[in-house]
Parts: sequence; C-alpha cells; structure tokens
Amino acid sequence: MRTLRELPPSEVERIQERALQLRESGMSYLRITRELAEEFKVSLSKATVLRWCKGTHNTFNKTKRVNLNPSPGLAYIIGVYLGDASISDRNYQYRIRLKVVDRDFTNSFKKAMESIGVNPRTGFEHNKGRSDRWWVEVTNKELFMFLKGPEEQLFEIARVHPKEFLRGFFDSEGSVFVDKKDPRRTTIVADNYNTEVLKLCKELLGTLGIHSTIYLVKKKGTKVMIRGQEYQYNNDLYRISIHRRTSVARFAEKIGFSILRKQEKLETFLEAFYPHTSEKDYHKIKSYSGGRI
Repeated sequence: MRTLRELPPSEVERIQERALQLRESGMSYLRITRELAEEFKVSLSKATVLRWCKGTHNTFNKTKRVNLNPSPGLAYIIGVYLGDASISDRNYQYRIRLKVVDRDFTNSFKKAMESIGVNPRTGFEHNKGRSDRWWVEVTNKELFMFLKGPEEQLFEIARVHPKEFLRGFFDSEGSVFVDKKDPRRTTIVADNYNTEVLKLCKELLGTLGIHSTIYLVKKKGTKVMIRGQEYQYNNDLYRISIHRRTSVARFAEKIGFSILRKQEKLETFLEAFYPHTSEKDYHKIKSYSGGRI
C-alpha cells in the first residue's frame, strides 16, 4: 500500500477530489477512507480525509504546481535532464540541479524552468580542484516525480517539440569538432550511456532532415585518466554523430546551441560552407530550415 508522500501531487489531487465527491454523496469518513484505499491503493487516515472534507487542510497550499503539458520549455528541460542535469530526493527534498561551466547554459535552463511555473535558484561555485561552475536548481516534487516517471512519457513530449528537446540534449552532451584547415569538415557529436535516448535523438533529427549515426565509442571497463586519477567506464558509452555537411548546416539552422562557445563553432562552419555550396544544395538546405539562412 502506498503513502501520500510517495505520490506525485497530481495523483494526490485526484484522490482529494474523489474524497470530496464521496462525502457529498453522504458517505461516512471511515467508509471514504476504505473506498480510497481500495480505489487508489493508498494508505490514508480517517483524520486526513476529515480535514480534506471540512476544508481545514489543503495538501496543495504549500506546493508549487507546475505546468507539465507539452511545451518548448518542458521539452528543453527533458533534454537537459537526459544529459547533464541531476535529481535527488534526500530527506524528501526533491531537487533538480544543473552544474556546468557555461553561464549561458544555466541561464537557458533557468528560463525553461520559469516557463513552466517554477522559481529556480542560481549561483556560482569556485573549486580549486576542478573548473569553476555555475549552477541552477529547483526543489519541486511534482517536476521531480514527472522526470522520474516512465521514459516514454518524456519521449512523447520530445516528439511534440523536437527542436527544443534536441537543443537541451546537445547543450548538455554535445560537442563540435571543427577542422582548422578546412572548417567545412565539422562534426557534431553527443555521448550517452542510454541507447534509447540516442535512438530518440536520431529519430527526431531524421524528421528535421538531419542524418546521424550511432556507434559504440567506449566499451565497459575502458580506463581513462581524469585530472590525474585513473577511472574506468562502468557501462558501454555510445555516440551519436552528425557529420554530413548538409546535415551539420541543417542542425546549425534549425536547432543550434544555447551555449555561445559551441554556437560560434557552428558559425565558423557556416561561413566556410555556404560559399562552397551549389545553388541546388543551397535551396535544398533553405527549404529544410524554413528559409532561415
């Protein structure tokens, strides 16, 4: 039997509304408690139901509700969550946090959070042992439990707003490699342990006319040196790569990065790419990008 604390606010709200409906039908508080336990598989006290029905206690008075309907902001948050962001529920503090070296990245994540109705905190962390980092975090049970929910639920929102989802994911995991001798030889990559996430990215990129490939980049057990210490990969690490020039151009025009240092590399590529692009290819790319060239 579940407890109220274990449930997302949306489900608790449904249980509370059902309690009021049963009370209006003339059912006793004890009977309501039993009906709710059977219907929702949740453990409730008679006192809780009584407070709900008398209006002396509302579970949501101190709960910050968020808009979890599909939106560009939520799609971006999901992309970042499947990349760099972390979540934790220590001592029932349901925290979502992003800590990175790029301040513009945390600003974009903050704006996305605000767009769905939460008020994140921001700050700067100086660390002698590693790079200084900016952070943004929010404590919200409803958003936390949504992100921890079924992966397919997150994927469906990504499919509704693919550009924003992909920007969030590539802001987190993406890198741009530009050949200094020939900037037209530019590759965009993103690494992740979850192949289902990368398959989703490939699917969504394909809907935007962007070709990509997925392959194993580091096998489980591979050793690596990080800041003078040796570590090893606990799982296989996979990579999605965008390397065809027309696809790199479409990514730059349709998705891009919120992080300036990454976006500037794409601008370097575009400046070199377009003077060498045929009239036929130019109009083909332009049609994919909605004319934004």
